[in-house]
Amino acid sequence: MESRTAIASFCELVAQSDKDRYEIPLDRSCLLISAVFDSSVNIESCLSELDAFATQAAATAGASDSYAMIGAIVRTLFEAQRFRGNERAYDEPQNSLLSSVLERRVGIPITLSILLMEVSRRIGLPLQGVGLPGHFVVQFPDPTSRLYIDPFHGGAVLDVPQCVALVERIYHGRVTWRDDFLAPLDHRAIVKRVLLNLKNALSQTKDYSGALAAIHLRMTLDPTDATELRDRGILFARLRRYDRAIEDLEAYLRRSPDAGDSQHIRNTVHYLRQERNE
Repeated sequence: MESRTAIASFCELVAQSDKDRYEIPLDRSCLLISAVFDSSVNIESCLSELDAFATQAAATAGASDSYAMIGAIVRTLFEAQRFRGNERAYDEPQNSLLSSVLERRVGIPITLSILLMEVSRRIGLPLQGVGLPGHFVVQFPDPTSRLYIDPFHGGAVLDVPQCVALVERIYHGRVTWRDDFLAPLDHRAIVKRVLLNLKNALSQTKDYSGALAAIHLRMTLDPTDATELRDRGILFARLRRYDRAIEDLEAYLRRSPDAGDSQHIRNTVHYLRQERNE
């Protein structure tokens, strides 16, 4: 699928979910994102692979209760299929592409969580994703248990104190724990977070055109997000597209005149005007 076609299909999927008021499908939306950045992606083949994982898990569950089913899914994905967290190359953009996760069997917490959620959904066990600061986990099927699954670490089961400790290890006390960190996210918020990770990873590799594409998809999900205007303007500046950069940064300042970085952005606009007029 060509990149432009994938972008158009993603935008159409988002618009349709808005019109009909249903949650954007995680599997197809994430695979369309993959197709934007990799024209070789076969979306239907990837969906069939998810179907096959679900069939394999259901066949080995041994019982129909939620605990037996989730155990079978975890064993299928993290033992039989050997999915794992990509600790050695965590910041690679491919870790944010679901198609690449399926092909390479490695990913980051959010894409591995989406994998777990989508396989579970296929066997009638809908799970909810939880976006902890700096990490992503999946709420256990029984919400009264207050247990969470960590796909990045092989499907380990965490209780609330362990979630608190995990955030503490990541931030070394720079983030104060709040119970609402454990609130489940809807699919739109999850896809936005995937795109945020992708945007940051592409920017780090200096693939600014790719990062712009990720911003375009994020703004399709949330056109009111002023920070994306700012980030898009900065990327346009790095590409020396000064008119577009100034336009976006000035729009950001109009929307967020009292933002903490507003003076820095004003200085940046002044500098860009000088560069443009040289």
